[in-house]
Amino acid sequence: MSTTPASVAARVAEILGGDWTAGAGSWETYGRLDAPDSDTYTLYVDDHDELCLSANLDPTGEIASFRRVDTSEGIEALAAAIAAAIRQHHTAADQE
Repeated sequence: MSTTPASVAARVAEILGGDWTAGAGSWETYGRLDAPDSDTYTLYVDDHDELCLSANLDPTGEIASFRRVDTSEGIEALAAAIAAAIRQHHTAADQE
């Protein structure tokens, strides 16, 4: 598995299931996650070499960051953690 933000976003969309889709930015430098009736989420690498998750409609922007991983097991755990962060943020946004 490639470890670009876009490829991680694609794996996260698979984990979230349903109507979730992933898109890639130029050179796969960022990944976008969308679902009907949901905020749009973006994965990108920041200046500290951490993978960051932001929500477009969240006024604070970044909602989570994750350290770099280099193993396939680590990437799977990373994708699961990102999916969990999106679920938590999506649920919290629905309650507001």
